[in-house]
Amino acid sequence: MAGGRTTVAIIGAGPVGLTLANLLGLHGVAVRVLERNPTLYDIPRAIVLDDEGARTLQAAGLDHVFMPMTRPAEGARYYDANGNPFAEVGAGETRFGFPKRNYFHQPDLEHVLLDGLNRFEHVTVSFGSDVTGFEDHGDGVRLTLSDQSGEQTVDAEWLVACDGARSRSRSALGIEMEGEAYSEDWLIVDTINDPDEEPVSKFFCRTGRPYVSIPAPRGGRRYEFRAAPGETARTDLDWEAIRALLEPIRTIGPSDVLRKTVYTFEARLAERFRQGRVLLAGDAAHLTPPFAGQGMNAGLRDAHNLAWKLWLATTGRASSALLDSYEAERRGPATAMVRLAVAMGDFVMPRDAADVALRDMAVAWIDRFPEARDYIVGMKFKPPPRYDDGVFVDLHDQPFTGSMVGSMMPQPVGLPPMGGGGRLDDLMGTGFSLITVSPETAAIAMQQRTELFPDLAPSLVRLGREPGAAVDLVLAGQRAAAPFLAHRDQTLLVRPDRYVTAAFWPGDLPSVSQAFQELLTTTL
Repeated sequence: MAGGRTTVAIIGAGPVGLTLANLLGLHGVAVRVLERNPTLYDIPRAIVLDDEGARTLQAAGLDHVFMPMTRPAEGARYYDANGNPFAEVGAGETRFGFPKRNYFHQPDLEHVLLDGLNRFEHVTVSFGSDVTGFEDHGDGVRLTLSDQSGEQTVDAEWLVACDGARSRSRSALGIEMEGEAYSEDWLIVDTINDPDEEPVSKFFCRTGRPYVSIPAPRGGRRYEFRAAPGETARTDLDWEAIRALLEPIRTIGPSDVLRKTVYTFEARLAERFRQGRVLLAGDAAHLTPPFAGQGMNAGLRDAHNLAWKLWLATTGRASSALLDSYEAERRGPATAMVRLAVAMGDFVMPRDAADVALRDMAVAWIDRFPEARDYIVGMKFKPPPRYDDGVFVDLHDQPFTGSMVGSMMPQPVGLPPMGGGGRLDDLMGTGFSLITVSPETAAIAMQQRTELFPDLAPSLVRLGREPGAAVDLVLAGQRAAAPFLAHRDQTLLVRPDRYVTAAFWPGDLPSVSQAFQELLTTTL
């Protein structure tokens, strides 16, 4: 396809760019994805999809296709220098509708995302299209690209750069990456036909040659080894060196290796995520060491956050100032995830004997306090999905501490047929939603729905404690129900990315409606 016009141009057909394109496609936004490579990559890179990422795929309408291809994780185990396990973590609770961690094959995900775009006539993907430059004219962006037809131009209202860790778009904008790269390289080996079929990530916490063993679908595993001092990428990738590394673990032949590469782990953030009409997402905006499995997942959160804001801004329902909230909301959580990954790396991959002794002493001490031990070893200090600033009404003026405003709401699943069955998100749809618990509040919300936000046309989901004609989902007996019951006499306004943007009493409709409209048109 030659040049032309589109509403949103996306550079990069990786998981983040393709997810954003699917979400925008569902909102009816015209999208052009530009990828300089001739096809999708056919090698695994990211390997862990978390529950928030799976929920984003659900919002894109693709979870039913992709999740059966994944392998739910059953936890993690940590081994000392002698190969003895010193800590173990279980699978954790299912709060957002999916297992907390799911192992997957990245080419599978990208093919599902690409195929998903076939649903939309207004979304196109152009492979072999190398974006060589762009100009932001204030009311739009003109991109210059080179493809098999020669040089072309594409005009877009917005440009989202999802072009990876070495983003040329970021460099063209003069945006620096803040932070420091890790001072060590790691050898990554993806294998098949692995004899270890246990769906548990295993951390071998040695000082000389620490490594991680991660399950993969279809009988595979990924091994990540810290490179020894003095080794080079060439010696690390030599077949005999790989065979020697894996010899104590498993017997392997050349045909059992899907990929071998060397990564330098980095912990960096772009100094800004937006410049004019250009936005950075995924690795172009933040780089995270892999120890917490959050690199790609952080990018999927970027995509979900951006999609509905671009939808409102490009359809006149909000001003372009709404896009300022993208960085206001995403920078803090992205920073927290980078710090989590660094902290986890320091804990499970100590650099010297002193670090090992300190860690072992800490583990032995907290072993006397099971709750504290579970919190530390289980990495439960992972920041919850909550924003401290952004597009939320009365975020810091809630009547009780249990308020969900600013947080991703839980997703109850597996409800009785009389209560509608299925999952909460599926009933909500792709746009905004009103959630109620009490029948009285539901009746009022039904009457006020059009008046509430006429341009948003929110869906209405009526929750209840027991089945009935006026109940879409039943909360009885579900742990995820508690936060909703705390709002039982209020109406929740939920954003398309499943964050609660307002909780209000029936009489507060006019003030909430006005406050939310101001958020859509005012720079934060």
